Amino acid sequence: MKKYDERETLFSRVNLIKDSKEYKAFYKKNPSFRQNDDKMRRIPFRHKLRNSDRFKELFFPMIQHNKQYIRALHELHDTVEVGKKVTLPPNFESNIKEITKYYGATNVGITKLNDLSYYSHFGGLNEALGITDNYGKKITDRYDTAIVFTVKMDLKKINRAPHFEELMATEEGYLQVALIGSRLSTYLKTLGYKSMFNSGEFYLAPLVPLALDAGLGEIGMCNHLVTKEHGDSVRLGAVFTNLDLKPDQKVDFGLQDFCKKCALCLMNCPSHAITHKTRDVNGRTFYKFRDHECFDMWMKTGTDCGVCIQSCPFTQGVDLSKLERIKEEPSVIDEMIDEHMETHGRRNYIHGDLPIVALEDEDES
Repeated sequence: MKKYDERETLFSRVNLIKDSKEYKAFYKKNPSFRQNDDKMRRIPFRHKLRNSDRFKELFFPMIQHNKQYIRALHELHDTVEVGKKVTLPPNFESNIKEITKYYGATNVGITKLNDLSYYSHFGGLNEALGITDNYGKKITDRYDTAIVFTVKMDLKKINRAPHFEELMATEEGYLQVALIGSRLSTYLKTLGYKSMFNSGEFYLAPLVPLALDAGLGEIGMCNHLVTKEHGDSVRLGAVFTNLDLKPDQKVDFGLQDFCKKCALCLMNCPSHAITHKTRDVNGRTFYKFRDHECFDMWMKTGTDCGVCIQSCPFTQGVDLSKLERIKEEPSVIDEMIDEHMETHGRRNYIHGDLPIVALEDEDES
């Protein structure tokens, strides 16, 4: 098995400065990425938004300072010292989960961490936190347990994908994930347990595999975690701690069989980035994915697209009583897909700006 390496993620690759020492070293080892990466290098995709300057002037400020808010949460968290250890009662996992939901999480699961859980090296993606020198540094922090959680995104905004409202939903999700994670980790530190939180600006590990292991959902054809109740219209967060907690078990509600018959994310993907071909990654089933094509769509729209999230029947809501029957009655999948198509069609797209960004008295296309 191969350890995850944050330097191999597309965001890390395209953030490299051309002809820098890091650039030369990475592409000497991975030459197949260079040509397509160079086309996307250090391009701020949000400025490509297909709206007027007037629209951007009015609405960009809503999310403009999110990274600064997240940085402030990290800085506050780091000022809190690990306190005197409090002995916790048995089965405190249930309390931890309810506390995480109290802080704003939609769902919570627990899994154990091992050496393969972590990225091997940082990918230099932490500039928003003031960290500019960790590219290529080995990740040495180690914790015993991951408390993984989801935050549900606003469905109406997701159903405007790939327009600005979808970006608003994902940006708000990342901010909420950081707030929940910082509060939970600070709480655990106060109880005397070393802890840290992963945010959209700082990861020690990829979160989808951890969320899978923590029983929060399954991996869909879009390579996102898909939950029963909200599909992949969720953002993921995780707190790592040395508190010993009983882990949850993986769930299997038949998503792989469902995806094979559905494939709406694949059919609706405007950049043809999604494939039906599976791949094994450290014992977990993912799907082969064309990351350049996906990010090209981001640069065309000025948002993080989100059409695949919008397209998933689980995002729009499925009959959970029928979902429970999939294993014994595979034909139920056809019924669920037919119901989705009848209610929502191939894609539940909302035409026209939502009221929050509508300009009734001005000509905004």
